[in-house]
Amino acid sequence: MSEQMPTQPAAPYTGQQQAACPLCVRTGRSMRKPKLLYGHYVCKKCSSGFANRRQFAYFIDIILFQAISLVIGITLVTVMTYQSASEPDVQIAGRVVGIALLPLLLFKDGFSGFSPGKALMGVRVINSTTGQPAGFGASFKRNLILLIPLMPIIVAFLLIKGKRIGDGWAHTKVIRNKYAYHPIFAPNGLVL
Repeated sequence: MSEQMPTQPAAPYTGQQQAACPLCVRTGRSMRKPKLLYGHYVCKKCSSGFANRRQFAYFIDIILFQAISLVIGITLVTVMTYQSASEPDVQIAGRVVGIALLPLLLFKDGFSGFSPGKALMGVRVINSTTGQPAGFGASFKRNLILLIPLMPIIVAFLLIKGKRIGDGWAHTKVIRNKYAYHPIFAPNGLVL
């Protein structure tokens, strides 16, 4: 690891083309309208690609959560029906299981900064100050906001800039593994 020094904030965009994207090093048309990612201007392709990876990771996690819930729910209904449980008892048991499974969504990023979707999409959650992988406490804080109805849709539109609602409170940021040591994804104020 090289000497750590503060990074310079991005200069305001003046409408002039930058030489190259700092991530993919593409030049030309790709930098005509750069996008801000964690305070740095990158090409539209890198910005959109990073946001898309995060969105796909979220969808993979939701699909996996739904599959687990479905398997447990079917098993529960089958067992309770076999034991001649009443319909209200089955409904109550289903709600209890649903509430019991909710922590899977809230703590999903706590496995060394990965959820199953993030691992598949090549992104990871880190502590924005230390650079260490996020733990279960940080995962809970950053994902709690997603329980508010329609909030996942709002968050999806904000991903293009990098930081999303919940990351500030949890002191986290999502990085792309491919560029994990790039200054754009470095912990705040540090160059790796």
